[in-house]
Amino acid sequence: MHHASSIGPLPSALGMSILLCLAGALLPASALARQSQGSQSAATVITCVSTNAERKVCPADTAAGVALLRSTGQGTCLLGKTWGYDTAGIWVTESCGGEFALGATAEATGGDEFVGTFEPYGQLRTHLAAYDDTAEVQDNATRVGINFRTRGSVKMFAGTEWGVNLVQSDTQFNLSASGNGDFGVVETDTSPVFIARLGFIGVDFGPVGRVAIGKQGSVHYDITSYTTDRFNVFGGQGTSTYVAGTDGGATGTGRADRVVNYRNTLFKILDVGVQGQFRGGKESDGAGGSVQLTVLPGVKFGGAYTHTNWSQNTRNLVQGLRGDGEYAALGTRIDWRAFQMGLVYSHQDNGDMVQVPFEDIVTPVAFDADGVELFLQGRIKRLGLIGGFTYQDPKVRDTLLDPDFNTKYAILGAEWFVARTAKIYTESKIDLDSVSPTGASGDSVFTIGFRYDFAFRVSHK
Repeated sequence: MHHASSIGPLPSALGMSILLCLAGALLPASALARQSQGSQSAATVITCVSTNAERKVCPADTAAGVALLRSTGQGTCLLGKTWGYDTAGIWVTESCGGEFALGATAEATGGDEFVGTFEPYGQLRTHLAAYDDTAEVQDNATRVGINFRTRGSVKMFAGTEWGVNLVQSDTQFNLSASGNGDFGVVETDTSPVFIARLGFIGVDFGPVGRVAIGKQGSVHYDITSYTTDRFNVFGGQGTSTYVAGTDGGATGTGRADRVVNYRNTLFKILDVGVQGQFRGGKESDGAGGSVQLTVLPGVKFGGAYTHTNWSQNTRNLVQGLRGDGEYAALGTRIDWRAFQMGLVYSHQDNGDMVQVPFEDIVTPVAFDADGVELFLQGRIKRLGLIGGFTYQDPKVRDTLLDPDFNTKYAILGAEWFVARTAKIYTESKIDLDSVSPTGASGDSVFTIGFRYDFAFRVSHK
């Protein structure tokens, strides 16, 4: 089943993002100007973490001094005892970990002068896809963004992310490329250059937890991300994350719109999340929660539940919508150095829909569904092998939907890391008798493409 992205951001939001990018570009220049006066307000930031209490050395140019900006490890970071630096780089031990600024000597004792970190980042992704006796160059959910975080015991953080359609392809197989949209609304702009993916701001209170407001990852995604978005191209249909041809914003299941999220980690093994969605009226609000338990290093189990209210207008628009949306997900994941695995089971009632053409009219039709998704990855040095399975089993109840409607396919792929953040990948979708809502057979797809990730952090006053 082909997928097309849907809606672009508002011009005013695009302008704001461009201004933020310009501000980031100007930041290093202003820092260099001040450096000539004997001080420095921008510095390269690297992350160095000691795992399992072992000593680790992170190569770095430490000639101008080092400052600990933010502790991120499980152990305490004390200069000269659990961390330090020499000509070889920065060393950490006894589970100390953190973000370290490379800069002027004054930073080693004057790190408190720095407000926080500014991080532009992005993923450039494109591939050649062969399907249905044709071949097409496609974008593959390319995105750029900016993150900001202050220092101190109470930290403010913010982020914005935009999807970029590099090659203006109308067809995209990556569900993560979906744009924002209302449940049941037909969008006519199928290939916008930009789409708004994320935009949020929040406060981190340390052991008390974190609160964030805006468009951000949902508590449902806390669990479904065990498999969804871990493949290079395919997957996602079995987890009810990006539903109704959208990014899951209106449903509060993917990149959720207009939500307030609270998250915290308790006893270092229990992650909890609570979500409230406020869309301008009780008839369209929602709520959800997630719980994740780490049972072994790199092994966790979790579950999530989300309830989304549908307004009467939405119920009148979408045929077969008989109540509010309900979404549940259970999953487990393993993250080890040479092996990764994710398994998710999902169930939704009144939570997904498809557009069905009937008598020259496109009708939105709702359906319930169960789903399951499996992700497997093995890696040896620069070579990675990927396998998986996705199954969405709709509970068909409307006569406009084919009674055999289902999505089922296997995923096989490989990737070669040319560099740590650059890779060549190939990934195939092997259809297993899928049937579209109108009764058409599913397609198998072969892709080969490239992905380059970039990110850099600077500290600033």
